[in-house]
Amino acid sequence: MIIDLNHAPPPETAQDVVIVGGGTVALLLAVLLERQGQRVTVLESGGGSFETPAQALNDATVVGRAHSGIAVARGRALGGTSNLWGGQLTGFVPSDFEARAGVSDAPWPITYDELLPWYEAVAKELRLADALDEHTPQARKLFGGGYPDIPGFTLFLTRWLKEPAMARHFRERLQNAPNLTVLLHAHATGLDLSPDGERVSTVRVARPDGSLTAIAGQRVVLANGTIEIARLLLACAAEQPQAPWVGNPWVGAGFQDHLEMRGGRVHPLDKPRFLRTFQNIVLGGHKYQPKLRLASAGAGALAADPALQVTGYFAFESSIGEHLQHLKVMARSLRRGALPRQGLGELLRHLRGMGSAWLPMVVQYLRHHRIHNPADRGVWLVMHAEQLPRHDSRITLDPQRKDRFGMPLAKLDWRIGGQPELRAMAGFMRRIGDSLQAAGLARVEIDALLANEDTRALDQATDTYHQCGGARMGHHARDGVVDRDLRVFGTRNLYVAGAAVFRTSSYANPTFTAMAFTARLAEQLRQEAST
Repeated sequence: MIIDLNHAPPPETAQDVVIVGGGTVALLLAVLLERQGQRVTVLESGGGSFETPAQALNDATVVGRAHSGIAVARGRALGGTSNLWGGQLTGFVPSDFEARAGVSDAPWPITYDELLPWYEAVAKELRLADALDEHTPQARKLFGGGYPDIPGFTLFLTRWLKEPAMARHFRERLQNAPNLTVLLHAHATGLDLSPDGERVSTVRVARPDGSLTAIAGQRVVLANGTIEIARLLLACAAEQPQAPWVGNPWVGAGFQDHLEMRGGRVHPLDKPRFLRTFQNIVLGGHKYQPKLRLASAGAGALAADPALQVTGYFAFESSIGEHLQHLKVMARSLRRGALPRQGLGELLRHLRGMGSAWLPMVVQYLRHHRIHNPADRGVWLVMHAEQLPRHDSRITLDPQRKDRFGMPLAKLDWRIGGQPELRAMAGFMRRIGDSLQAAGLARVEIDALLANEDTRALDQATDTYHQCGGARMGHHARDGVVDRDLRVFGTRNLYVAGAAVFRTSSYANPTFTAMAFTARLAEQLRQEAST
């Protein structure tokens, strides 16, 4: 059931779980819990689609390194940021959860092997169980019977969802599940605690007209995104000195994002084989993107210095790029039963703009299941690099600025190590250049500033909208904000879901791992409810 607080009051029925947030992990958690028979309420601060007043609540103060994602990559509408992304999923690797010299002095409180079954559960939930990965024999056939040998590197496939918008993916359950209530325009402004601070009694919610209501539940889960989770915890601590996390140095700390940077221009030596290896794949309605990462540590493996994770993919630029992108948007709209915003004239212009590219595009798709791109304007190797976690890279509150409901705005001071990230990316580029040349695939012309490890190269690096940290998982309250079961230290019924709990950020889009943790949390809450 979906209720808009603009038009109706919230139900008075007691809830088992209240979930703050209506984005990717929030909706996954809500559906899993409701399926268990629990009564669940989801609090979404926006409406059913993007609206200017709701988006204005994302306003924040940014100091330190520029960060564009805080403004443009947070969606306040049912489904959250899943309404904005492409749906690309890839998991972390075992070493991400281990202590790494120069990166993390302690392992995560949970191991990769413990999380692996929950990756599989999420893949099944999102209808990816039959999708390819680098271990699937059918995937190897796409590369002519086996993956190309690129010394010291692993070629892997990221998977893209057919339906990336979670509100559409779960539409039937959200609208019709009897024990699931979604409240739209329900902006959480505070948490009311019991006198001992161990329990959240209610979540304070502001309606669009500014009036307040209280939503009670046996358990409360904060799943409203990295920035807003830290903001809500900090605002609650400022109001209620009995909050167990008052004085916890990790609330808001350890904020991370991935760095994206073009590492250099790529000159294919064997263009047909290069394109066959690295162009995107479409098979069975799923899209896959081939990427490269350094091989796992072991015999003959290349060691990173420091052990920050870096991945690379190839960006193909062509004169048809603009036309192809517009046609994809039109096709996506039609598949969803909506009319494209562009008129017939625009459609014809983009069709004509494709020119003679249609024939090789059709041939590549039918014969090799590849998305053909002529790359007549060049090929670049683009990196996504893990940043060194820093305690002083953090989210705080701006006491001088408030939203329209009187809640202090978040202040983001994003900081990176600088030299460690630069060395990791430069080392990655040198090694990939040598390996691609040895494989007879390509010659890499490394960016001059990066090759010299000149810190000015970092001016070209941007954030990737992969916001992590601020409520990291710890071994104890002096080491993090939540325990291995995602319960806030010192509380009995407050949990955090999402990338905010990450200690380190790997090289991968955080969504798949955040969803795996969420599926694990759903099982944990089921067990608690049954005892």
